[in-house]
Amino acid sequence: MNKKKYWLAGIAIIILAAILTFYFIQKEQERKREEARVAVNLVAMGDSLTEGSGDEEKNGGYVGIVADKLEKRDDVKRVTTENYGVGGNRIDQLMKRLDTQPEFRQDVKEANAISITIGGNDVMKIVRAKLLDAKKKDFTKANQTFDTNLEKLLSDIRDLNALAPIYVFGIYNPYTTYFSEMKVFDEIIAEWNASTKEILADTPDTYFISVNKQLEERATTKVGKANPNLAGDMFHPNHSGYEKMANALYSKMVTSIQDGNLK
Repeated sequence: MNKKKYWLAGIAIIILAAILTFYFIQKEQERKREEARVAVNLVAMGDSLTEGSGDEEKNGGYVGIVADKLEKRDDVKRVTTENYGVGGNRIDQLMKRLDTQPEFRQDVKEANAISITIGGNDVMKIVRAKLLDAKKKDFTKANQTFDTNLEKLLSDIRDLNALAPIYVFGIYNPYTTYFSEMKVFDEIIAEWNASTKEILADTPDTYFISVNKQLEERATTKVGKANPNLAGDMFHPNHSGYEKMANALYSKMVTSIQDGNLK
């Protein structure tokens, strides 16, 4: 009888040890998973597209949408955002703000992800000056100046923050439904984006976010009608358009998280 008691006690001890071992293994795995979760600190800078102009839901445009999407991920601990988008900004104005605003500079230093929308107003400055007489050559010098400034902007950001991935949105043609016959705009946008891609390809941990295909409306049935991706001003994205921008950024950011580049 005593032997049976000892045997049962031994079995109980083994079972208890197994339970405790399993418990502590689970706890250790949970701890490691928690440590691996990323606290995203996104600093968004640029023009009205970062500011969220045209978003009828007032959710901060793509910045608010991408934050909401990231917060739902199991590998993301929390998401904080700082929005330095200013409507109407050209790249030289963005560079000046970054150079002269201490809070802006400090937030860039502390970021582990940086997004940029810029270039649309640089193009529109020429469009407004030339109106419908704009020729491709009118944009050549402006594109070269933009490229020089973009290289400088990226360098300035890297001086403040050497590690955070930088996501740069391309520009798009908002006039595809009302001025679809003006192919020069398409050529300008394509070349502008191509030169931006080349600069980013030579800059480590920078990523081009293409949005022209998502935001431009090319259906023949929409000619002469409002682009469903744009707000009433026929220029800025509406909430649906910003969702498409956010989805494109989200995809790149998830890849950065999974590759361990966003820490």
